Amino acid sequence: MRDLPLKDPGTPDVRSPLRLLLRTAAQQRRSMAIGTAFGCAWMLAQAVLPAAVGRALDEGVLAGDDAALLRWAGVVLALAAVSTVAAVLRHRYAVTNWLTACFRTLQQVGRHTAHAGTAVTARLPQGEVLASTSSDGPRVGDAFDVTQRAVASVLAVVLVAVLVLRTSVPLGLIVLLGIPAVLVVLVLLLRPLKARQQHQRELSGQLTALGTDTVRGLRVLRGVGGEEVFLTRYREQSQRVRAAGVRVAAWESGLEALQVLVPGLLVAALVWAGARATVRGEISPGQLVALYGYAAFLTAPLRMLVETADKYARALVAARRLVTLLGVPPRLADAPESEQQHPPAGALADPASGVLAAPGELTAVVSDPPELAAPLLRRLARFDDSGDEPGATLAGVPLRSVPVAQVRRRVVLAEDDAQLFSGTLREQVDPEGRHTDAQVLAAMEVADATDLLDLVDGGLAGTVTERGRSLSGGQRQRLALARVLLRDPEVLVLVEPTSAVDAHTEARIAARLRAARAGRTTLVATASPLVLPHADTVQWAPGGRVAATGRHADLLAEHPGYRRFVTRDAGDGDAHDAPTAGAVPAQPTARRPVPAPLPAPLPGQET
Repeated sequence: MRDLPLKDPGTPDVRSPLRLLLRTAAQQRRSMAIGTAFGCAWMLAQAVLPAAVGRALDEGVLAGDDAALLRWAGVVLALAAVSTVAAVLRHRYAVTNWLTACFRTLQQVGRHTAHAGTAVTARLPQGEVLASTSSDGPRVGDAFDVTQRAVASVLAVVLVAVLVLRTSVPLGLIVLLGIPAVLVVLVLLLRPLKARQQHQRELSGQLTALGTDTVRGLRVLRGVGGEEVFLTRYREQSQRVRAAGVRVAAWESGLEALQVLVPGLLVAALVWAGARATVRGEISPGQLVALYGYAAFLTAPLRMLVETADKYARALVAARRLVTLLGVPPRLADAPESEQQHPPAGALADPASGVLAAPGELTAVVSDPPELAAPLLRRLARFDDSGDEPGATLAGVPLRSVPVAQVRRRVVLAEDDAQLFSGTLREQVDPEGRHTDAQVLAAMEVADATDLLDLVDGGLAGTVTERGRSLSGGQRQRLALARVLLRDPEVLVLVEPTSAVDAHTEARIAARLRAARAGRTTLVATASPLVLPHADTVQWAPGGRVAATGRHADLLAEHPGYRRFVTRDAGDGDAHDAPTAGAVPAQPTARRPVPAPLPAPLPGQET
C-alpha cells in the first residue's frame, strides 16, 4: 500500500499539457506497469475464452470425445480463474494509480501556490485556482485509471483479429477494418464534446470567482444595499453554467448511445457473416460459437477505448489549466547560493518608508492612511520582490539575499484577515501538532481566546466549522493571533491584530502581548490608543513614510497630526464579540477613540 499524500510529489513538467501528463506517468511508472500487466492478463484471458469454448464444442461435444471435452472445460475454468484474479488486482492498481496521480497533482498545485503566493491570484482568477484544486486533479487521475485498460483493450482487439483471421480471412477483415472505422467515428464525436466541456469549465470558474468575491464583500454589500444586484449577477451566471452543463450532458448522452450502437452494428455484421459461412460449410459450429463469443466480447474493449479517448480529452483540458497555474512564476526567488547571506538577529528595517523594528522591542507603526500599513508590513516580511523600492533588511542584510525558507522561519507576518479551516480547536492554533496542550493554552491565554474552550463542545478536541463560520470575527481573529504567537518567531509582524475585538479584550491582549514577546522583536501596525501605550517605540508614518518616532505619550504631546489621527472617532470594533452563525469578520478599525472607563461586562459578554 502507498501512503498518501506523497512525501515528495516531484517536479511537474509545465512545458505543455502532454508533457505534464507524461511526466506524471513517469513518476509512477512502476505501479502503472504492474496495473497494465494485470489488465492485459484480465482482458486477454477473456479474449481467448470463446476459442476454448468453440474447441470444446467441436472436439468434445460434436466428436463425442469426453476426454477432449474435460480437457477443454479445464482450460475454460483456468481462463476464468485467471481473468477473475487479474480483474481484482487490475482494479486495485487502477484505484492506486488514480489516487496517486490525483494526490500528486493536488500536492504540486498546493506547493506551487504556497511558493508563488499572490503571484497566482494576481494572474489568475480565484475561481480558476479553486477549480484546479477541486476538479483538475481527479481529471488527471482518470487518465491513469483508464490507461491500463486501454493498453489491454488494444492487445485484446489485435488478438481477436488474429484469431478470427485464422478462422476466416473475410471475417477477419471485417474485424480489422471495422474496428478502426468505429473508433474514428466515435473519436471524431469527442472533439465538439471537448470544446463544450472546456467552455463549461470556464463559466464554472467565473461563477466560483463571483461567489467568492460576493461572500468576501457581503458586509459591505449589506451596508450599501447591493445584495440584490450581486444576487442577480450570480443567478444569471449560474444559469449560464447550467445551460452549458445541459449542452455537455446532451452531447455525452448521445455519445453514450453511439458507443453501444456503432460497435453493435459491427458485431451484428460479424455474426451475420459468420452464420452464413457456417451454412456454407466454411467454418464449423464450434467456430461459429467462438465467433459469436468474439463479437460479444469486442463490445467491451471498444467501449473502453472510446472511454479512454473521452477521459484523455478531459485530462488534457485539465492539464492545460494546470500548466497555466503551475507555470506562474513566483514573486520570490532565492538568490544564487554563492550570494546568499544568513544575518544574525538584529533590527528589521524598511528603507523605503523608514520603519525600523529594534531587536527585542515592541514597535508600533501608525500609518495614515491605514491601508498603506498592510503593503508596508508585507514588504518588511518579504512577500514580494517585485517593484523598484529597496527591499527590507534584517541586521543590515537585505532580505532578498536571505533564503526564502529562512525568512519565513525567522520573520512571521500575521495579517488582519483571520483564516481558519475545518478541524478541531487545537488544530486551529497548532496545525502541525508540534506543541503540548499547555503551550497551546498559553498562546490562547495571551490572545484572550480561552473562552472558546467553553464555546466549542469538547474544548481543544471540539470541532470548529469550516472557515470558523460559527465564530464571530473577533473570535476568529483571536484564534489566528494565538496560532502565530505559538510559533514564537524571532520577529513577529502583526497587522491590526485587535481590529475586531471589544475594548476590554483589546486592552488585555495588548498587555499580555508585550509580556509574552519580551526580549523578542515585535512590530504592530495599529492606531489603537489601547495598544500604543504598551509599545516601546511608536513610529508615525503619514503618507507611508516615518515622520516622527517616540513614545506614544510624547507623540500625543508633540505632534498634533498624530494626536488628531489616533484620537479621532472612527467607530468601534465588534462590541461584544459574541459567536453568531455565519458571522462575517468585522472590517479592520484603523483608528479608535480614547475610551472612557468601561463598566464590567454583563454575563455572556467578553470577560
